[in-house]
Amino acid sequence: MKKHIHIIGAGIIGLTSAWYLMEEGHDVIIIDKGDLSDGTSHGNAGMIVPSHFVPMAAPGVISQGIKWMFDSSSPFYIKPRINIDLISWLWRFYRSCNASHVARCMPILYEFNEWSKQLYKSFSEDEKFSFCFEEKGLLMLYKTQHQEQEEREMAQKANELDIPAEVYTADALKSLEPDIDLEVLGGVYFKGDAHLYPNKFISQLQSQLLSRGAKFITNTEVIDMDCAGDKVKKLHLSNNTSISVDQIVLAGGSWTGLLLKKLGIKIHIQDGKGYSFTIKNANVKPNIPTILTESKVAVTPMGDDLRIGGTLELGGLSPTINKKRLSGIIKSLPKYYPQLNIKPSDVEIVWLGYRPCSADGMPYIGRSNSLTNMVVATGHGMMGMSMGPATGKLVSELIDHKETSIDVSLFNIERR
Repeated sequence: MKKHIHIIGAGIIGLTSAWYLMEEGHDVIIIDKGDLSDGTSHGNAGMIVPSHFVPMAAPGVISQGIKWMFDSSSPFYIKPRINIDLISWLWRFYRSCNASHVARCMPILYEFNEWSKQLYKSFSEDEKFSFCFEEKGLLMLYKTQHQEQEEREMAQKANELDIPAEVYTADALKSLEPDIDLEVLGGVYFKGDAHLYPNKFISQLQSQLLSRGAKFITNTEVIDMDCAGDKVKKLHLSNNTSISVDQIVLAGGSWTGLLLKKLGIKIHIQDGKGYSFTIKNANVKPNIPTILTESKVAVTPMGDDLRIGGTLELGGLSPTINKKRLSGIIKSLPKYYPQLNIKPSDVEIVWLGYRPCSADGMPYIGRSNSLTNMVVATGHGMMGMSMGPATGKLVSELIDHKETSIDVSLFNIERR
């Protein structure tokens, strides 16, 4: 039976949810507080990473994070402030950083990302789409023996899950990257990963949804909701209008928790602000997407361009660009790629976005116990693009009360 569905959020999660819901014959209206030209899904590193099967909440993260959080130029930074939600998030993050939690999460995270990669591949085979999708893998480069040990251990875990991961010496890496100099101790190559140009995919997906009959309400924020019994009945918008609703998908990224709080539903989300910049028509660039592991910087070739991004800053949705953190990204590049000696003055446009980070490193996807006509999809952290289509497909299955393609128990939005 055809349903009328309002989707809050026009990022990768909201758009792919709309796509798969329309494939099932439903009508969709997508509401977004922006103008669709920018957002967290536009400026990310574009990596599709089955290799990232360990949740952010993992043993060892706390001790490293404490060292980083007092350095404003480090890969991870928490803006000092007294905030109950932040304190609650940090406590739950600390509680989740254990081996048993990681062991439960690893298989499902791999399966979820791999499923998403296959769905991206299906999009890329559609002649209506052209978004530089390539399956070239991912390199995890390292410069120190300590980091080498960590990456070797990760490669071993991957192989135990039948995920291809191979350790390369500095000399052996030349066979993968013959056209750019590397100054590293070695790296781990995950050949099963992929990447794409996110701006192009998002733009093309928007266009195809419009051509199929989807409606968009832009530059409009959902500021409140009315409920009756076990259903959301009405959305109140920032333009002083209200909309009656049948079914809703709440996919508002880092703002999702604020809306849920109005409904009396508590999830544990913090904004993970990150920065990126894109070098257009880059003369020198790596062939394979890379994570500079000590610096936690992502380097992705995207067609003729090169995108560089990084940092995780919990700052309470602050729109300010921290120049020290941006400088940290830029300075890290020539340490690994001597030819990428970029000056701050070379960076014309800096993008920033807010990644919705859950306290246990797992997304929130599902229904609440109290509202039967609302599906929530958020909390993907830095892997929203990687998990996008699989999340959209799950949302479609949940809306239609179908058996889900994968186990969603670890995504339960009521989990504590």
